[in-house]
Amino acid sequence: MLVPYSWFQILWYFYIYGFLGWCSEVAFAAVAHGKFVNRGFVNGPICSIYGFGVMSVLLVLGPLKSSLWLLFGGSVLFTSAIEYLTGWVLEKVFHDKWWDYSKRPLNIKGYVCLEFSVLWGLACVFVVDVFQPLVAKVVDLIPKKLGWVLLGTFSALWIADNIITAMEIRKLPKKLRALQAIEAAGRKVGQDISDEIGEEIYIRTSDAKDRGMEVYTGMKEKSTELAQKRAEASIERRSELLARRSELLQRREEILSHRNIVHERIAQAFPALRSGQTNGRAFTRVHEHAQRRKELTKAVKAKAKALKNKAKDRT
Repeated sequence: MLVPYSWFQILWYFYIYGFLGWCSEVAFAAVAHGKFVNRGFVNGPICSIYGFGVMSVLLVLGPLKSSLWLLFGGSVLFTSAIEYLTGWVLEKVFHDKWWDYSKRPLNIKGYVCLEFSVLWGLACVFVVDVFQPLVAKVVDLIPKKLGWVLLGTFSALWIADNIITAMEIRKLPKKLRALQAIEAAGRKVGQDISDEIGEEIYIRTSDAKDRGMEVYTGMKEKSTELAQKRAEASIERRSELLARRSELLQRREEILSHRNIVHERIAQAFPALRSGQTNGRAFTRVHEHAQRRKELTKAVKAKAKALKNKAKDRT
């Protein structure tokens, strides 16, 4: 038998290690940032790269278990290749890096670096030598019928989650283009308003000059009437521009306030995307708006709590 595991075992190992990988990522983010961050490509509690990575190591490097150094070296190379390939594919599909190790020493195009490759190697040695035998025993205890039902459910949810996440991310450039168009129109309106204000100042100045020359020309009434009409036209035009700017600001706010949980989660989970050349601005906007919403919600809750305590003190 070329493959030492059945499909039942392979799928269970994939989901178990994917879930444990997600737990480790969440724990790392909690320690590093002091808050919960839902890591991973999909929305569910699984980091697929861990599932694929560990399962691939078990299949390919399992025979090297008897040699610790060969297992470690093979794990470093193999997991680095998986991480590099995954990062490269994600960048080609979505046109931005999802993680970037460029600032870490001995990295390869920001996709992999020596520090994390060594950690991957150590983790794989621990998994293959110590942890996997325990997982295998647990999986063997799962009743086959119940196990396949659960695997079918997990697989359906995982596939749907991947499709939804990919579709939502693909929508982001359209949202960015809409925001850029609105902001460009807003800048044009702002420039037009400035021009109208300058025109009105010019009209008023010219009118004052004309009234000063009335003793020489005798055209006081005519020049005043003309200046008044020009000023009224300028004021009307400026009112239209202000209304247009208000409309653009409202449309911009509507786009930003339309909450997309997938965009917010991805923007928080993968900070490197906020620096991307293609969708970086969009992810930054999404992240900033989400942070403002959280701060506002927190402030409202604090205010409500203060009012509740105040009312309790009165009674």
